[in-house]
Amino acid sequence: MGRMPTRVSLGRRGVVLSTLVCPMCQTKEESCQHLFLECKTAIHVWALCFRWSGIVFVQHNDIMAHFVSFHLMQSSKVQNEVWKGVWVAIVWCLWEQRNQVVFNQGVADAEEVFHNAQLKSWLWLKNKAQHFNCSFAEWMMNPLVCITSCK
Repeated sequence: MGRMPTRVSLGRRGVVLSTLVCPMCQTKEESCQHLFLECKTAIHVWALCFRWSGIVFVQHNDIMAHFVSFHLMQSSKVQNEVWKGVWVAIVWCLWEQRNQVVFNQGVADAEEVFHNAQLKSWLWLKNKAQHFNCSFAEWMMNPLVCITSCK
């Protein structure tokens, strides 16, 4: 919806910024589309996610299409909601990393973003999903088995 305060969005709202360039990669203007899907850091994070889960995924360049297609075939509605929670955790952690770079002179680190997303998604599942009893080690080793244990 264009409401995230990315540099492009802020510029459209009349906020004067020294640059609209993405703070993570320094190559293109920072829009939601770029930050969460096209930035080299985001591309690396999504690749780590798909390698971790063992899923082959055609990555869309449209954020809504990317979210909608983040779907496990032959899985229940609950299991797909859990999987979409992983998507949300990744986007949230990308935003947190971006803010570290902007406000604390941090460095973009895809591995850190992904590990934080793994931890956040596991903590969320541990506290919210019924019948989820996978340890963090199990979650790290085989997330799909953990997801399919959700009812």
